[in-house]
Amino acid sequence: MTGQPAPVHNVKLLRTSNFAQARVLACAPEEVGWGRNTRTMRDCNYFFHSPPNLTEADLIAQGYDEDQVKELPTFNFASNSEELARDTVGEENFATETANRSARPIKTTEHYIRMDYEQNGKPCLYKVTTAGEKNQVLKKDGKSDVEEVDVIPFAVLTPILQPHRLCGRSVADLVMDIQRINTALLRGVLDNSYLVANPRHEVAEGGANVNTLDDLLTVRRNGIVRVKTSGTVTPLATQSIVGELLPVMTYMDQIREMRSGVTRTGQGVDANALQNQSATAVNQVFTMAQAKMKLIARIFAETGIRDLFWLLHGTIRQHGQKAETVRLRNQWVSVDPRNWKARNDLTVSVGLGDGGKAQQYAQTMGIANFQKELLLGGKTNIVDDEKIYNTAAELTRISGHKSADKFFNDPSTKNPDGSLKYPAPQPQPDPKVQIEQMKQAGKQAETAQKAQLDQQKAQLDAVHEQIQAQADIEVARFKAQVDTMLAALDARLKMTMAAQDHAHKQQEHHMDMAGRVLDMAATAHAHDTKMEVMREQAKNKPKADA
Repeated sequence: MTGQPAPVHNVKLLRTSNFAQARVLACAPEEVGWGRNTRTMRDCNYFFHSPPNLTEADLIAQGYDEDQVKELPTFNFASNSEELARDTVGEENFATETANRSARPIKTTEHYIRMDYEQNGKPCLYKVTTAGEKNQVLKKDGKSDVEEVDVIPFAVLTPILQPHRLCGRSVADLVMDIQRINTALLRGVLDNSYLVANPRHEVAEGGANVNTLDDLLTVRRNGIVRVKTSGTVTPLATQSIVGELLPVMTYMDQIREMRSGVTRTGQGVDANALQNQSATAVNQVFTMAQAKMKLIARIFAETGIRDLFWLLHGTIRQHGQKAETVRLRNQWVSVDPRNWKARNDLTVSVGLGDGGKAQQYAQTMGIANFQKELLLGGKTNIVDDEKIYNTAAELTRISGHKSADKFFNDPSTKNPDGSLKYPAPQPQPDPKVQIEQMKQAGKQAETAQKAQLDQQKAQLDAVHEQIQAQADIEVARFKAQVDTMLAALDARLKMTMAAQDHAHKQQEHHMDMAGRVLDMAATAHAHDTKMEVMREQAKNKPKADA
C-alpha cells in the first residue's frame, strides 16, 4: 500500500493430526485374575490386570507422580512360573538398578473392583492402579488414581466351558494326564530297550580280578572283560516288554484323540484311510475329527468374541468424536458413533458356521439352482438381479476370493448422473414360447392374408363388373358412333365414287380430246415436216434444169 516491498519470512510449520481408534490386545493368562466366585464378566466384583513391559518412562508419560514412580523397585520378570515356562530363548532378563533407569520395568496392576468408595451406600465399579511389590496406589496430580468406570474392558475366552465358572478348561487340561502316562510308558520302553541291548551281568567273585568290574562298567563295542576263570561273567536275561507297552501307548493315544478331538485322520490324508473306502465315509471321518475344533470355535464366538464386540461398541460410542466413512456391504457410507442407539438396543450376531467350504459351496449351489428354476418358471418377482448377484458373491467368497467385483458386476452400481451403470438387458423369450408365438403369428398372418385376398377378390369382382358395365356402355355408344360414322362414310364414299366417276369420265373425255388434239398435232407436224423437206429439196435442185 505504501509502495515499499513487503517483508518476506521463512516459516516452518508442523501440523499434528490425532487419530483415535479402538484396539484389541491379547493378554497372557498370568497377567489377569478375578474373584473366586465370578460367573461372568458383567457381574464380576473384582478383576485385575498386570500389563507387562511398563517402564518408568511410560508411567511418567501417563501422568503419574514422578517422584513416586522413581522410588518404585524394579520388577523381576523371572518370578512367575508360567512366564518362565514360556520363555524358551532367555528374553526375560534380570534388570539392574543402574543401567538406564528410565527403561527399567515396574510392576503395575490395574484393579477393577466394585466398592462404596464415595460412602453413599451405592457401590460402583472403580479402576485403581497400583505399582510395586507392595501395590502402592499411584497418584496423578496429587490424587490417588481411583477412577469410576462403566465396564471392565476385558473379554475372557475359554475353549472348554465349565459350569458356574468364568474360565473353564483348556485342551491341555484334558490330555495332560494322558501325556504323563505316555511319558512314563515311553520311558519304560526305552529303559527296557537299554537293558535288552546292554543286559546286566552275573560275576563270580572267585573268577574275577581287580579289572573285571571296571571292564564291565565301561561299555564299549568289542570291549574286553578281563577275568581269572572262563565263565566267570554271565549276562542276565532281560525280557523285552516293548510288545506289551506299545498297545497300551496306542490305547492312550486313542483316549487323547477322543478327549481333544485332534485325530491323526483329521490332520492329513492317511494312506490307509483311503483304501476300500468311499468318498462319503472318508468325509464323515474328517467331519467327526473336526467337530471338536468347530465346537471350540463356536464357544469362542458365543462367549469372548460376543463380549469383545460389546466392549468395542461401547468404547467407540463413548469416545467417538466425528463421523467416519467406512465400507459396509460394498458401499461407502458415513457412520457417526455419536448417533448410535443405546446399549439395550444392540444385538451382537455371531455366525455359528454351517459346515466346511465344500458343504457351504454345495448349499449355495443348491440355492443358485433353485433360483434358476424360478427364473425359468417366470417368477422374476421372487428372484431379481440383486438376489442373483448376492448368490454369485457368496460363491466367490466361499471359493476364497475377497471380492466378487473381479468376476461379476453389481447391478446396483450407479453412474455419477444417477443412472444404473449396468442396466438389465431386455428379457429374451423362451425359445419354445417364441416358436409357438411364431406359429400363432404365422397362422394369424395366413388368416389375415386369406381375408385380404378374399376382400381384394371381391373388390376386383366389383370393379370388373363395373368396368364390364362401363365397357358395355362404351361399346354400345362406340358402336352407335361407328354406325353413324359408317353411314356417313358410306354416303360420303358414294358421293366420292360418284364424283370420281364423273371426274373419270371427264378425264377420259379430256384424254380423248387430248388424243385427238395430239393426232391432229402429229398430222400437222408431219405435214409441216414434209413440206419442209419438200422445200429443202426444192432449194437443192440444180439450176441447169432451169
